[in-house]
Amino acid sequence: MNSNGTSLLWILGPIALFVAVIIWGILNARKRTQDLAATAPQIGFTFMGDTWHGPVLNPQHKTCLLQRTRGSFKNAMVGSAGNLQAIIFDYTYRMGKSTVTQTLACFSEKLQLPPFALKPEGVFDRIGDAIVHTDINFDSHPGFSRRYGLKSPEEAGTRRLFSPGLLSYMEQIPSEGNWNIETSGTNLFIYRAGRTVSPTDLSTFFHETSSVATTVFNSDGLKNPVG
Repeated sequence: MNSNGTSLLWILGPIALFVAVIIWGILNARKRTQDLAATAPQIGFTFMGDTWHGPVLNPQHKTCLLQRTRGSFKNAMVGSAGNLQAIIFDYTYRMGKSTVTQTLACFSEKLQLPPFALKPEGVFDRIGDAIVHTDINFDSHPGFSRRYGLKSPEEAGTRRLFSPGLLSYMEQIPSEGNWNIETSGTNLFIYRAGRTVSPTDLSTFFHETSSVATTVFNSDGLKNPVG
């Protein structure tokens, strides 16, 4: 092969690979949508696809995730968990040069939740909190405070919500749960950062997140805030 042919291969090879990756991504996304649409009725949900454009958020207290990103919503499905309205959806956003997609469950009831963001606490989170002291800790439940980072612009209301019963429940969740929980108005969002849920795991995801949501909405600190 002459030098011109070699040069052409060096040019066309990466282009062909790039095109193949794009096509694979499109086909994979299409299959995911089809599989989720088929799975949604099995857990009592109605698949809406892309006709849903996101939750109605409190303009004063948007969630940390949805406030700092301009993402897109896909594969939305609606249902219920007891008295709670439920929506499960994929959310895609840009972080630097990377694209992140994760599956979120949103539960809502006619109760205003204090705005907060809870996530698994890592070493760097502890170092940061030691400097700026923004984490809400509970001396009565050191296990909770070791596992989770909890932040809120309304600390008093958040402390009331996290009653002893709710704190104990959160301590007992298996560590592999790695749940992120955020609120806005009457909406409670639960997800694992950077992770999508496969159609085969959708039922488990729904039952686990609905258990967390039901426990939060039934907290004595929310039902009886002055008690």
